[in-house]
Amino acid sequence: MAQQGNFKSSSRMGGLGDGASSSSTDLLSGGKPRDQGLKDVDFERRGFLVKVVGGIGAAVAVSTIYPIIKYIIPPVLKVSSVNELIVGKATEVPEKSGKIYQFNKDRVIVINDNGKLTACSAVCTHLGCLVHWDNAQNLILCPCHGAKYKQTGEIISGPQPLPLPVFKARVEGENIIISKS
Repeated sequence: MAQQGNFKSSSRMGGLGDGASSSSTDLLSGGKPRDQGLKDVDFERRGFLVKVVGGIGAAVAVSTIYPIIKYIIPPVLKVSSVNELIVGKATEVPEKSGKIYQFNKDRVIVINDNGKLTACSAVCTHLGCLVHWDNAQNLILCPCHGAKYKQTGEIISGPQPLPLPVFKARVEGENIIISKS
């Protein structure tokens, strides 16, 4: 037959003899009743573990989500815009050739035609490919779709909708200076 109730109930403890009193078994060493002391201890441990596990979970979530958000939302680039910029040396662009330089956010092709410098955007207005100078044809060519431009950026033929934006180029001392037109 199964017994009901607490194994160390005060009625049973009294039947064991004089070895233990019923009042001493129902109290913890701190003087709290046994049932109340155990409930407080379990609650404190459980609360502490919930906070620790929650903190670890939050740290893992933040360390996982932060790189994803930084990948999705690119950083804002702050490029200072100037009206004039020294881009290189005059010796870098020999006669009857062209060279591409960075000017603010634009790429600019500087062409040296027998000492006369001209500059225009190096980005084709059709699909944004980089153009190059073809000395044999004396033209600016886009290798992607065959667009052709004059040295001044005007359209000759091809699928491009607009001419190349023009910049001013000059030599001061040994430096090539590009400015907005």
